[in-house]
Amino acid sequence: MVLEYLASEGGIALLDVNPGLVIWTTATFFVVLVILRIFAWKPIAGALDERAAKIHADIDRADNLRKDAERKLTEYEEKLNSLRTEGQDILNEAKKDAERLKEEILAHARKEAEAVKERGIRDLNLAKDKALEDLHKQVASLSVAVASQILGKALSPEDHKRLIQDTISGIRSMN
Repeated sequence: MVLEYLASEGGIALLDVNPGLVIWTTATFFVVLVILRIFAWKPIAGALDERAAKIHADIDRADNLRKDAERKLTEYEEKLNSLRTEGQDILNEAKKDAERLKEEILAHARKEAEAVKERGIRDLNLAKDKALEDLHKQVASLSVAVASQILGKALSPEDHKRLIQDTISGIRSMN
């Protein structure tokens, strides 16, 4: 609509090429370009250079921080592995100590059990020998009493002693 109105009024032709206008526009462009180059280019280029330097510094700092973090991570991992190894060594040593203590306790218990067993056997043998001796004495006394009743006379102490010794020897030879 606007274009129809302008065309009907004989208005401005936007697409008409005017050589004088082209020359002045080009000259103005170059003058503005020279002025910008003289006054604005250095501050703009300086700001861009500063920005680039800051970005490079930030990248370098970030790279240094990353390297430092990686180094610390490696150190921490090494320390952690060292502590794990040390902990495992302590645990293994504790297991060995516990096993050694267990063996010592078992050996001591076996030794005590053997001593108790030997003492019991010795006491049993002593009790058996005493009981046999008492039994021999009783048998001898009964034998003398029975023999004196059968024979109708009393035995002399020497005969009595000899008879007891013979009886005890006979009983011992039977065992």
